[in-house]
Amino acid sequence: MLLFFIAVALVMASLIGHFRPVPHISEYAYWLMTAAFGVLTFGIIFKGRTQ
Repeated sequence: MLLFFIAVALVMASLIGHFRPVPHISEYAYWLMTAAFGVLTFGIIFKGRTQ
């Protein structure tokens, strides 16, 4: 669940940076979105594994 919220936060930062000029976020909006999908994919692949 924590990884999901991290991915959502990254997506929201990316969208805000895309539509509004925010220093340092607007420059990396694409990479923030890519990182969000990476975190979400990582969470789905390793779902239920505790070790």
